[in-house]
Amino acid sequence: MDVHKKKKWNILSKPEDLHFFKEIQKKRYKKRGTLKKNHRSKVRVIKIGNEKYVLKIPREKNKKKWIRFTTLFRDGEAFKNIKGMLTYEQMGIPSTKPIMAAEKRNKGMVVDSWLLYKYLDGEPCLDNEPLYPRVIDKLQQIHLKGYLHGDPQIRNFLYEPQEDEIYVIDSNPKPAGIFNFSKAYEFAYLRKSAPGIEKYFGKINDWWLYKLAFYYDIYERKFVRGRRKLKRLIGLHR
Repeated sequence: MDVHKKKKWNILSKPEDLHFFKEIQKKRYKKRGTLKKNHRSKVRVIKIGNEKYVLKIPREKNKKKWIRFTTLFRDGEAFKNIKGMLTYEQMGIPSTKPIMAAEKRNKGMVVDSWLLYKYLDGEPCLDNEPLYPRVIDKLQQIHLKGYLHGDPQIRNFLYEPQEDEIYVIDSNPKPAGIFNFSKAYEFAYLRKSAPGIEKYFGKINDWWLYKLAFYYDIYERKFVRGRRKLKRLIGLHR
């Protein structure tokens, strides 16, 4: 993929996919359902020609002033997501197939962005206990490649029955570093999103780190809740 420029927009895509930019900007697509719509993001299934795609708009990160400021020095959310999918391609880890990311900059900051990727028709792993061991195996594969998932909730793994494969979705992989605490924390985070999954963990290297990460997560959430209550009490939180 290469970066192409159209006025204030930077577009990351293969040259043969550049036509998708105009289709999205002109809204020349058919809506086929909404996967998510809240203050954080809008994720919609669309159809262009005979193919289904997912159009994701990171609303919150497009609008927050502090996040906009940080994009003076780094990629916006859409570019980061697409590059994450490309990283999985290079690692040989099944993930959503990227088509395009587009970001509009004003005074060097990302003020609008969206990304487009192929629609993956699969089964959620959430509350699907027979798939838990395979989800764990997929997370371990990512760690063995020297990366972290970034958001290893159970809902961010999808089972594709035709290929009999677990796909990684909604992930921003990043290098794991030399310490194992981050890997242990990802298992603790996975456990939080799928209670009971820990019985399939088997032998985890540095088990004490996993336990430390698990209790760190518990106390971190208590701290966040306590801070929110305090803000409400003094009128700083709306």
